[in-house]
Parts: sequence; C-alpha cells; structure tokens
Amino acid sequence: MDKHQVVGLLRQMEKFLKGQEIRFTEGLRIMKSKLASLQNSASKLPQADQSAAPTTCPSLEAPAHGTKFGSKYFVGHEVHFTCSQGYQLVGSPTRVCRDNGTWTGVGAACKDVSECASNPCQNGGTCVEGINQYKCTCPQNWSGSHCQDQTQTAPPEWSVMNDPAFSRRPRCAQVNQAQHCSCDAGFHMSGTSDNSICQDVNECEVYRLDQGGKLCVHQCVNVPGSYHCSCPSGYKLLP
Repeated sequence: MDKHQVVGLLRQMEKFLKGQEIRFTEGLRIMKSKLASLQNSASKLPQADQSAAPTTCPSLEAPAHGTKFGSKYFVGHEVHFTCSQGYQLVGSPTRVCRDNGTWTGVGAACKDVSECASNPCQNGGTCVEGINQYKCTCPQNWSGSHCQDQTQTAPPEWSVMNDPAFSRRPRCAQVNQAQHCSCDAGFHMSGTSDNSICQDVNECEVYRLDQGGKLCVHQCVNVPGSYHCSCPSGYKLLP
C-alpha cells in the first residue's frame, strides 16, 4: 500500500469517526431533552400523602400480673391479654392493629380482685382480706366460715323450756348455699343451726323483767306463741 492509499484510508476513518461523534452528540441531546421532559411531568404530579398509614402499630407490653399473647404489630394482627389468678382484667382483652397505625380498644391492666367485694360474711360478720382468700370474723353468738351458724347459748329467763307444747321446729331454707332458719311470731331460736328449735317467748315474764309495766291488770297467762289475761273469781274479762 503506497502513501496515497494510506492517506485516503485515514481520511475515510476521520470522516467516519466525525459522523459517529455527531450522531452520539445528537443522541445525547435527545436523551437530555427527554429526561428534562420527564422531570417536568413528574413535578406536575400530585404530591404523595406523607401521612400515609404505616405498616405497623406501636409495640404493646404485658400488664403487671398478666400475660400478653402475640408479638407481631402489623396491620390486621391481634394481641391478647390475660391476668394471673386473683387478678381481674380491666380494659380490652383483645386489640387489633388498624390501617391508620393505631390499636383498637383501650389499654389492659390487671386489678387485684377484692375477695370481700361480695360481702360473704353474714349476720354482721367482718370480712378480712387475704391473698386470694378471705376470713370472716364473727360477732358474738355466731360462728362458721360465713358466720352462718348460731352458737349455743344459755336460754334467757323468759324462754319456756322443757315443755313440748311450747316448742316448734323452725322453718329453714337454703339461701346462697347457706341454711337460714326462722321462727313463728312469739317464738325465738335456740340451739345451733344444725340442731335448732323454736322456744316460746313468755311475754308475761318479758314485761316483768324489763319493768315495762303489766300486760294485764290482774293475771297474765302465757300460752304457746302468745298470752292472755285472766280475771280473779267473780270478775269477767271485757273484750
């Protein structure tokens, strides 16, 4: 290859490269123009809502003296709460993570259960709180776990004893798993709840002992459950 041929080849290559450079420059200009157009279009789009719902809710802790079930806080997931024995759940036992990133319901807490809240002690007994238990302190003449039993006491002076005609069986009924007994008018309870009997009240003797005056002007006669007045010979009782 002579000198003229080499020079001609170099000129052809120079023209080719110059053409490629022009096409590259034009392509780059077109790409920049399209990129600017896309950026301009994107700037006109509405702004994304910055307050869009998060994908999780805040973490929840187990209440004191209680247990939490569930450790995922994504939207739609549930968390459950229970309390230990002797405690009562206050609040929501189940909470669900909502789309807006908040939990349904209210916070759960475990409150100590008052064993005396139901007033288990009867007949004036005092309830003493304990750990998951209680004890009744009973007044005089009452005993039992709920002060439901009347203790044996000496019969009062005005009670008629040792006479079957002046005794009655009490009326008893089961109320709240405890036996309650009562007597007819003019009788009083004697003995214990397991072996109780209704004894006649001697109204004549009651008034005499209490110095409340006489029931009768002359003679007072006690009868089962009541009394009546009698007159001396030669007199008639007026109605």
